[in-house]
Amino acid sequence: MNSRIAQIIIIFLLAFFTGVNFVVFPALGTAFTDSSLFGLSSSQFGNLFIPQVLCIIIACLGAPFLVNKSGPKIVLIVGLLLMIVSTGILWMLQYVMNDKSLLFPVLLVLVAFTGSGFGFSITTLNPLAASLFENNKSSAILILQFLVGLGTSTSPMMMNLIGNVNNWMCVPGCIFILVTIIFVLFLFLKLEKGTFFELPDHFKIPSKLWIFFIAIVLYGFIEGTFGSFGAIILKNQGLDNNKASLGLSLFWGGIALNRLLFGIFSKNNDLSYLFLFSPLLVAGLLLLLLIFPNVNIIVLMMFLIGFFMGSIFPGSIGWGTVEFPTLSVLVSGFLMAANQIGTGIITNVLGSFSNQTNIILRFLMICMIVICVLLFYLKRNSKIKEAF
Repeated sequence: MNSRIAQIIIIFLLAFFTGVNFVVFPALGTAFTDSSLFGLSSSQFGNLFIPQVLCIIIACLGAPFLVNKSGPKIVLIVGLLLMIVSTGILWMLQYVMNDKSLLFPVLLVLVAFTGSGFGFSITTLNPLAASLFENNKSSAILILQFLVGLGTSTSPMMMNLIGNVNNWMCVPGCIFILVTIIFVLFLFLKLEKGTFFELPDHFKIPSKLWIFFIAIVLYGFIEGTFGSFGAIILKNQGLDNNKASLGLSLFWGGIALNRLLFGIFSKNNDLSYLFLFSPLLVAGLLLLLLIFPNVNIIVLMMFLIGFFMGSIFPGSIGWGTVEFPTLSVLVSGFLMAANQIGTGIITNVLGSFSNQTNIILRFLMICMIVICVLLFYLKRNSKIKEAF
């Protein structure tokens, strides 16, 4: 399968299924903490994701150099195999549930495999998508990230569909089969290494890329806060459990919708200023959430916060890819790692402040304002018009 259409279809399907596979462990949270099944304590379940974050960061930083040496197909094969093996072994754990003493250490290893596989895969998929659309690199990355996000919402949905938590093994079983099928199709795909994936023999990370890195670490603070503590924040603002869940769903839905629309319309329209002012709009919405916590409009505000956040992360990767064409894979890995660093830091720090909503919202507002300032600084003598 050497046609460009086959390449596009399989690469973007891989992005979706990478997202599906990535969140299989969080999706099975109820099974892991059920005393009749895995029997993990709340602290064990929380600690389960420490190796995942660390392995994602290491894989994201290492992938550019592996791609430079071996090409994108080899690195993607390694990444996908790590995720497939992890999910397959997770599915087989149903047969060894009696020995609970081994379950937690085994799960730690499997989560590390999944994190490493995701890091290798998504770092490579971003520039690979960009290479298929030379004139619309940023749009390609935005749509790819939309599909990853769509995938991450699918695993929890699968868990809800099976109903009974005792049928948990259906989720990793289905994911294992689906990802294996798309993996086999990918093996028949011919991908050339090409100059797009090569790094210069001698290079240093440009100062502008470090500024992108700082901006995305700050973005990771916001995404990590709402991802881990969003329900607590919304309940502190007066919402009941159902509305808090709805607010979080709309937040992630807003992110996904923005990425899709940005990817479609930035091809023929100049959306650069909407991208640049998005952090400021989010800061304004956070201020409204702080000073006017009306339960009737908070859900709508969560959607808008997510919507205006949506393009910041993948848009920065796309912009960086246009800005530094000889470092496209490095840009992807560097900024993917930045996002995970921000998410990891905030997840471990905010536990002590989870009930102090005002402090959290003020902190997030400051982060968004700083991101806006950094983006406008990067705009000077840049190629942002080519990206958006």
